[in-house]
Amino acid sequence: MYIKKIEFDDFFGKKREQEVHFNLTSHEVFKLLVEFQAIFEWTEKMQDRDPNGKTDTAEVIEFYNNVEEIILAAWGQPDPDGLHFRKGGVYDFKESALFHKCMQLFVEDPAEANKLVDGLMPKDLQDIVKRADANLAELAKSGSAPEDLQAKIDELMAQKAAADAGTTVTPITPGAQTVPGQVVVG
Repeated sequence: MYIKKIEFDDFFGKKREQEVHFNLTSHEVFKLLVEFQAIFEWTEKMQDRDPNGKTDTAEVIEFYNNVEEIILAAWGQPDPDGLHFRKGGVYDFKESALFHKCMQLFVEDPAEANKLVDGLMPKDLQDIVKRADANLAELAKSGSAPEDLQAKIDELMAQKAAADAGTTVTPITPGAQTVPGQVVVG
């Protein structure tokens, strides 16, 4: 669950502060995989972009729509007993000044958007990903995979290690030039 106090101006210009709650179950995350994938791709693309460069309007609209879809699916209130996360009233939220401030925050601040995504990922889903990573690592060490699959596993493991270390990985191609700080696999 992602929880944050948001400061915003209501439609009359009055300063307000309200705590928001966003939560998704594993089932809901799977239903939104297309939207999450689009956000991940956008974020990755924007990291390499010139900050003063032009951005395609259609891409911005698509990114915004995907963020909106996720936020509206995740918004709600936990019951005091913790047994339910109530998502009624989503249309009231969508029409509020609070919603518009949340959208602005997550679109303009990539670090906060990352915190949102991290908070939305259910622990059981994180565990599945960790187990998959562990199984992939074990398969890579065993060397029992067919040659083409082993090459792909090695590439994926190098990408994961590079991501954990904050570097980039580029598969090697004949005649390719390497860049300092790049991890090259092949």
